[in-house]
Amino acid sequence: MSAKKTNKVLEYLQSLHTAEIGAMGIYMDQHVRCSNVGLSKLAAMLKDDAAEEMHHAEEVAERILFLGGSLQYGKHDIPKTGPLDLPEMLKLDVEVEKYAIMQLNGGIRICADEADNGTRLLLEHILKEEEAHLKDYETMLNHVGKYGDTYIVQHLL
Repeated sequence: MSAKKTNKVLEYLQSLHTAEIGAMGIYMDQHVRCSNVGLSKLAAMLKDDAAEEMHHAEEVAERILFLGGSLQYGKHDIPKTGPLDLPEMLKLDVEVEKYAIMQLNGGIRICADEADNGTRLLLEHILKEEEAHLKDYETMLNHVGKYGDTYIVQHLL
């Protein structure tokens, strides 16, 4: 891979690394908040998602180093403060996942253009996991809106 191609991929990967760390922080914060108010099933799911985002950040960091780049920690999204508002939290999670999917699809195009199939395969793997997160959060948001407290009590406590 030429230096020019590597730079495009590395720049992309560095921004993805920052986004994955931000998502991890948001989900871990939400895990603690949900656990604190007794939403134990949702808290456990958020903890698992935070761990998965951390794993994504680790995989991306390893790829950056493999390609000869260096890790650069940029500004990332931070959790919102204030009382827990479940529908607002789920809306945020939907937006986080939609952004990740958009970002990953863009990265896959960059990798295809730069003939970096190793990175492309990594991004495709992460993309599938982010799409599963999006589906889960959209489903929960829809059910909370449709069934309210009944859904929360039966499925999230």
